[in-house]
Amino acid sequence: MRGVFMIEKLTAIVADIDGTLVNKGEDMMPRTRNALEILHQNGVLFGLSTGRKLNKQMFRRNKDWGLSFDFDVMIGMNGGQLWDKDHEEIESYYLLERETMMEILQKMAPLHVNAMIYEEDHMTALYWDEGIHSSMKRNHMEVILADGSFERLCVNPNYNVLFRFPEERTKEVEEFAKTLTCDRYWGIRTSPGIIEFMDPRVNKGMALHKYSERNNIPMNEIMAFGDMDNDKEMLREAGWGVCLLNGSEISKSMADVITEYPCTEDGLGRYLEDHWLKPHGLL
Repeated sequence: MRGVFMIEKLTAIVADIDGTLVNKGEDMMPRTRNALEILHQNGVLFGLSTGRKLNKQMFRRNKDWGLSFDFDVMIGMNGGQLWDKDHEEIESYYLLERETMMEILQKMAPLHVNAMIYEEDHMTALYWDEGIHSSMKRNHMEVILADGSFERLCVNPNYNVLFRFPEERTKEVEEFAKTLTCDRYWGIRTSPGIIEFMDPRVNKGMALHKYSERNNIPMNEIMAFGDMDNDKEMLREAGWGVCLLNGSEISKSMADVITEYPCTEDGLGRYLEDHWLKPHGLL
């Protein structure tokens, strides 16, 4: 952890989804929902910062979670996309070139792990397996199979190449992915059983800075919540970075504070209650 002092002014909150804002089963805990409702009613902006693609399904997630308001900002593809309510167009940053994607696929081939990419409003995977089925349900997206063809995954430049595998292989695959890091791409664990390769300039912290700059919101007025390695730059750069108790060690080390409870026990909501709502007379 980095600090001990809470920010003085809270203008916006951004949160990762899985393991932070909602449980793996996509349920938002009641105290988290209530805390966000109270803050939004009192003028605090709220949005998502996710590894998922910003598509029409993402813009409807507030309804799925029972929130009465629309999102004010969304960071997608681990920082490769940025949208906010005052700028209608989704900005894109640093896509991988087709040749780079093919190189990554070929270098990862000896591990025999399934690869997938996001395209428009669907996902394309090398082949069908339980991990892809789980991702389809969680992302509410159709899956198109490439029948093992690397070429099919490399038709167009893309934000990343994602590899899925059994969680027990996470350490093995992560260590191998680290050996492939270069100036054009790097692999990062975004969840147990998932490694994503992207341009090394892309991260959630970079996108958060761009949001801050184009909306004239000082970084020291933004609170960020996350749990996994792909959240670490966001937690470091935000005015106040909060890592969930269930988070990775590197994300905890980058955060200002760690919640007292995990996501499954309403960690985000309890933290906001105890450290912002109650001290400011909002609860």
